[in-house]
Amino acid sequence: MAIVLMAFLPVEVCIRKSMYFIVEETIRFHNLPSSLALVCLCGGAVIGLTPVTQEDRSRWNERYQSGDAPVEAKPNRWLLDHAQIIDEVARTRHRCGEMPVALDLACGAGGTVLWFAQRGWRAVGVDVSDVALALAQEAAERLGVAERVEFIRADLDIWRPPADSFDCITCFYFLDRRLWPWLRAAVRPGGLLAMQTFHRGALKIRPNANPDYLLEEGELTQLVTTWGWKLLATTDAASAQTTEAILAQRPETES
Repeated sequence: MAIVLMAFLPVEVCIRKSMYFIVEETIRFHNLPSSLALVCLCGGAVIGLTPVTQEDRSRWNERYQSGDAPVEAKPNRWLLDHAQIIDEVARTRHRCGEMPVALDLACGAGGTVLWFAQRGWRAVGVDVSDVALALAQEAAERLGVAERVEFIRADLDIWRPPADSFDCITCFYFLDRRLWPWLRAAVRPGGLLAMQTFHRGALKIRPNANPDYLLEEGELTQLVTTWGWKLLATTDAASAQTTEAILAQRPETES
């Protein structure tokens, strides 16, 4: 059984260094068996040893290889519709003398990550599929933004983002409610959270869909409202027959 070692590394190291290089060097330095994989938490504490299943990785690799999953690196439309808000957050970070950092969960072929990189952000994408991440890396090199992106192969059942590390976190068409408290903590004060996925209204079109992976209608809006975040945008009733999308901002100060 493969084991994932979650270790402490500063966020700058995670962004600038190849994750595969870190994996190889850590295994070699500590004389660990080759079945160990390192997943970096960009500044989190040492979590420990956790078993990793290969089932999701194999399933998604097969989907990308067969063309069943999208292989074109295109950003989500929700981002494009709210680019001005995202750009303003970036300008605020630049005025502080820092480069803004984005995180995209379940990044697939990297469309969202590359979109951020082309707009001057550092961007991190996390996905379980080797095939998808290879496509994303190739696209980054082709577009000339490879120095500003980092792709992490990790199982989102296990990997967690570090606190106060990202100016924008995006998650599109991937639902794991266990991640939500971590996303809340990982967005920096003044930063953004953009999410979109299917809600139970989609059962009218896909009655065999697993309801565990569907939102209750209005669930994302209620979530960020409960957090006390500012809801900047949400889907209206006319456009939300099957999905819910939100763009929310963490307050600069929280009570």
